[in-house]
Amino acid sequence: MRVPIRHVAGNVAWSTHGTVWALWRVLGSGQAQVSQAARVRHLHAVSGLVKHLEGEAMLMSLCPQVDPATVGEQMLEGVDLEASPRYVAMVDEVLDRLEQMELSGRTDWLAVPLPASRLQAVRAAVAAARSEVETWLGLLPAPVSAAEERQRLAQAQRLAAAWPGGLRVRPATSAEVLWIYGHSARRGVWEPS
Repeated sequence: MRVPIRHVAGNVAWSTHGTVWALWRVLGSGQAQVSQAARVRHLHAVSGLVKHLEGEAMLMSLCPQVDPATVGEQMLEGVDLEASPRYVAMVDEVLDRLEQMELSGRTDWLAVPLPASRLQAVRAAVAAARSEVETWLGLLPAPVSAAEERQRLAQAQRLAAAWPGGLRVRPATSAEVLWIYGHSARRGVWEPS
């Protein structure tokens, strides 16, 4: 399956269909140690935001693999290892068991199509079509201009700044955007290590 994006800059992705998307990671979700009331408040904040967004916003809940060594490092963080030999032995035992399991976490992502004027929409559709034809011919597609990148990144930043403060989000990185698209192509398939 071919990834349906032609360009990524920061948390903004240009699709092969002409739509420009901005992606954010929703913080504070997927934590097991949070109370039920906090989960409900978080759910209401997220669903309220998605309902009020223009366009076809998406809330994605993905499960990335978790490295058992990372869990072990977090368990040992801030612990005096010399003063806690029994705890270190217990962490080693837990690590041995975790390495035999498939570990995953849960992350929530918000993807919002950035609004475009009629002229911007026509230009984006033409650029996406031209990019498809160039790719089909084996040519490198024309890149997105630096000016358009700056404009769309600023637009995404303004959009998020207008959201209510009850929901904590951070812009996705380019690597995370690519991971999300790559993950969707392999959904339900074991990820390579």
